[in-house]
Amino acid sequence: MENTYLVSRTGNQVWNSFVRTLPTALTLVPVAMLCGVLAAQSGWGFVEVLFYSALGFSGSGQLALLPLAGQELGVLTMLLMAVSINSRYIPIAFATTSRLPSAGLPRAITAHMLGDEAYAVESEQDATSSIITIRLTIYVAWVLSNIAGAFLIFLIPHWLANPGVNLGFPASAVLFVLSLGQLKARVSRINATWNRRVVEIAVCVLVAMGLFMLVGKVWFWLPSIAFSTWRMWRIKA
Repeated sequence: MENTYLVSRTGNQVWNSFVRTLPTALTLVPVAMLCGVLAAQSGWGFVEVLFYSALGFSGSGQLALLPLAGQELGVLTMLLMAVSINSRYIPIAFATTSRLPSAGLPRAITAHMLGDEAYAVESEQDATSSIITIRLTIYVAWVLSNIAGAFLIFLIPHWLANPGVNLGFPASAVLFVLSLGQLKARVSRINATWNRRVVEIAVCVLVAMGLFMLVGKVWFWLPSIAFSTWRMWRIKA
């Protein structure tokens, strides 16, 4: 009887987590399809797109690596670039370790499926089954949408696939809306006064501009994010 109750409770947790995650997963479909379209446009096959999305699992990382792959850069250079882009996940991963399965392989797979969207959906009260469901839902939606995008390239008119047409605009619009939603949810938690907020934002912008001129457009954002995170943390933002 107790086992039946536990199974029923776990099933309810899984279903509720899936329903809670599905809208977020669907908002990622245009971005993931764009990654697949651009990869296929660059001559990548379906198997390559599959591994590219399943192992990369990062919109920013995948979009950044595509042009690098066409420049015949070394694997090590591309790996370092991908690691630097996704280094923001390191503090997130440490913050969520207590939610992961205890067994080695399931723990590694669940950690690999961590993303910004999953972290935003998860809560500290979620059970391990809920964490797996949330991350797996977003992960599967991302990979399948990448593959769908690779197939979609054959249906896109040639004039629309022209390099002068910005196929990334719809995906950028989706990410912009998601970012605004995240900001709206966090504004109420900021304890600093508006004057302090304006000053801190100005400092972060000036530092970013200085780093842009100092280290260039490829690497400036990484120390900029680290500095901005530290400044925002100081004012409890």
